[in-house]
Amino acid sequence: MLSDGASRLVDLFALATWRQTMDLLRDDGPAALIEAVRHAEHSDPHGERRPRGKPFDDATAAYCLP
Repeated sequence: MLSDGASRLVDLFALATWRQTMDLLRDDGPAALIEAVRHAEHSDPHGERRPRGKPFDDATAAYCLP
């Protein structure tokens, strides 16, 4: 489960696919996904390369093992 802030890596920044995102969550956990989102946000703080409504968004991710 991802908040819109956590899903930015895929649906706003297009820096990963959903499969890559799920693999990241499975292999490295939610903190790694949020770190990747934060890195993308901080690398373009004014939204020049990746236009968006707000430069930073809250991000929540949960991954449950089957």
